[in-house]
Amino acid sequence: MLDLDKERADQQPWWFTLREAQDGIPAVRVLFAPIGRIALRGARRAAGEVYTDGNVPDDETAPLPPELIEAAGDALSESLLLSGIIDWEGVGDGEGNPVPVTADNLRLFLADPLRFERLDEAYVRPFVLRELEKNGLSPSPNGMSAGAMPVPVTAEPSAMPSAMGDASPAETAKDAPICGTNPELMPG
Repeated sequence: MLDLDKERADQQPWWFTLREAQDGIPAVRVLFAPIGRIALRGARRAAGEVYTDGNVPDDETAPLPPELIEAAGDALSESLLLSGIIDWEGVGDGEGNPVPVTADNLRLFLADPLRFERLDEAYVRPFVLRELEKNGLSPSPNGMSAGAMPVPVTAEPSAMPSAMGDASPAETAKDAPICGTNPELMPG
């Protein structure tokens, strides 16, 4: 059953601490808005703009270059972060005055690759993983990515066929018929 109380709770903005306060320097925190359909559409458009006629292989079956996939992922993440950060604390000018969240300030704030990566890990990646699980593309056998354990595909190299013990060849199972299962065609 779809839990609307959980859905409602998921629609509330939430704070993320990017850097703890230290040595008199205040903590840096951002307030994230939940990712909605409008922000997601904008992010998909931003990612799609990376794919131009000049950088997509002519052969439709050829894989996309990794650099192109990374650029599209960065465009998607940047778009979601630009629309998702709605407030912050601990961000200011050279004189220590707080600065407002504006498009220019956000772009400057996200220009640092390590900061961008931390925010991406906290905000965009969990959303993407949840969406993949909803679409049946979970990285784990049971459909939940948390606690996923790899499942061995083959037996251990030390596995040996078991001995027949006291059984004689006549007591073992008969081979399956090779000519079908129609009794009229079975050898007598």
